Amino acid sequence: MLKRENELRLGQEVQKRFEEAERSGSKTDWIDVATQVQLEVLREFNVAESSLQAYRCAANKHGISLYVKYNRAREGSLKVGAPSPDVSLISLTDDGTTHLQSLLDIQQADRPLVIVAGSLS
Repeated sequence: MLKRENELRLGQEVQKRFEEAERSGSKTDWIDVATQVQLEVLREFNVAESSLQAYRCAANKHGISLYVKYNRAREGSLKVGAPSPDVSLISLTDDGTTHLQSLLDIQQADRPLVIVAGSLS
């Protein structure tokens, strides 16, 4: 099944779908494309779609995850000491309300700005 997923992921049609998902303003994300491919593989092998999480866990457990092998992330152009880009920050409160503010609005001129970021996907 993983070999078939690998074939599909590297195929032109799926690569085009990944590229489209990476475009700003796209309604889908790369993880949506990966999920669609994995569901297609499960259907092809007559495995219930409800087994998707188990399929993913098995691949990760045995060190054969395609997420790691074909990580589409790329190094950005931001360098240490460069001016920080202005991005919107969203904070969630305990009561479920959100607060939006600009990164540069909270930056203090007399202090260095440290950004620690990660992916939740």
